Amino acid sequence: MQPVPAVPANLKDAIDAANLTEMWDMILTLDYSVSDPGDLTPEKRDEFLNVMSLLLKAFDR
Repeated sequence: MQPVPAVPANLKDAIDAANLTEMWDMILTLDYSVSDPGDLTPEKRDEFLNVMSLLLKAFDR
């Protein structure tokens, strides 16, 4: 089993700065049934981070 890398700090910082932390937590809890991205499989983690990147772009306009 390979170690799971931490969430890119710049993405989490950008999410927090955009006041999207509650959305981050809600999506993890409701859609993925975890409280930390490190608990996801690598594929699901990439999917989650892609979703959050898209949401950040959408709300950053």
